[in-house]
Amino acid sequence: MHVEPLEKLPRSVREFLSHYAMIVLSILTALALEQVALGLEHRHEGQRAREEIEQEIASNRKGVEESSKTTRQNGDAWSALLKRAVADVRSKESTNESRLAILLESGPLFRDSLPSLKTTAWDAAIADHSVNYLDHELLSRYSDLYASQRLFTQAMWDTLRDSGVRNLSEITEAVYMRKADPAPTIAALNTRLLTIRIVQSQMEQLEVALKDAGAQQASAASAPVSSASAASR
Repeated sequence: MHVEPLEKLPRSVREFLSHYAMIVLSILTALALEQVALGLEHRHEGQRAREEIEQEIASNRKGVEESSKTTRQNGDAWSALLKRAVADVRSKESTNESRLAILLESGPLFRDSLPSLKTTAWDAAIADHSVNYLDHELLSRYSDLYASQRLFTQAMWDTLRDSGVRNLSEITEAVYMRKADPAPTIAALNTRLLTIRIVQSQMEQLEVALKDAGAQQASAASAPVSSASAASR
């Protein structure tokens, strides 16, 4: 900011105070305009971050819904296969070959579908500090939601990694050895079904969390972003 020097010294106290008041008023006006411009910029950055995060959450919600549907269908297929195996074992006509045939049918059913949950918008908002210009309640909701995404994603991967590989190993071992005893056959199919049901339950919980986030988004569509809190940071 540039202040023009006085062309001549004031001739009285009144004239000095008049010049002084003009200078102070100019400084205060410039500072006020600067704060207004900064507030508008922060509001724009916060709004942009909010829109990008909401779009990312909506995309993740759609991905979870699709994966949840596939997982339910997969669980139903394994359940039907298990029921057939149980009926076969209980029947007097059960043979090693009939049980092997059922295990061979399970091969195409190892088709787990886990959603790819993105965090790009959230990570970018943190990196460029635009999250600082979001309303505190909104920021807390986003933080909780992305934490839930990470928690459930890790839990689902751990479940499939630990149980899924073991299930596949047990089934393929029986097929390779051409030996499918009744009890191990039922146990392998049942364990696989339980694994899918656990993943399905975890995915449904995440689906509920994302749907709740969508409902809160609709109810809070008019909530303003906060620039005053950011200015104080």
